[in-house]
Amino acid sequence: MTLPPGGQPYSPAPDVQQPSGKHSAGKHIGRKPLIIGLIVAAVVVVGGGIAAAVSLTGKATPTDDQRIESSVHDFYDTLAAKGPSIAVAAACSADRAEYDALPAAQKSASDEGKIDIRIVAVDHIAVTGDRATANSVGTMTVPGAEDKTITTTQHLREEDGAWKVCSADGK
Repeated sequence: MTLPPGGQPYSPAPDVQQPSGKHSAGKHIGRKPLIIGLIVAAVVVVGGGIAAAVSLTGKATPTDDQRIESSVHDFYDTLAAKGPSIAVAAACSADRAEYDALPAAQKSASDEGKIDIRIVAVDHIAVTGDRATANSVGTMTVPGAEDKTITTTQHLREEDGAWKVCSADGK
């Protein structure tokens, strides 16, 4: 036996108890480590599912419904604030092509219009592949007339990973 410096034989501290119970290869296996291991495994599995839904920015990845609702709001907010020539940039490629084909005088007249549409709600969203429809409820304001509540079906396309309003799909 090798003795530590000072010549005294090593012995465990008097308050340390040796494990009792069943032994496997000379070592005690208790329930507590097994239970802790199962809890840790469950946390990892659940946490992994949650982590998969969270982007690198730490925010939850929006669902298609949330992205579609946001697209409709953004399009009509831009239309009201900046006019069709700016809002069309956020529309699908088919709508942009239709707008680009308009005569310059018609584009200019549409930008001078004073129609304001404010979307209040977007619901009843239905997604089929890269196409979607949604009902939108809003208020349309035209100078000299009373505000009018409107409900319309919006058509959208997913292009380049983003949902875009696409009136061409409703024709």
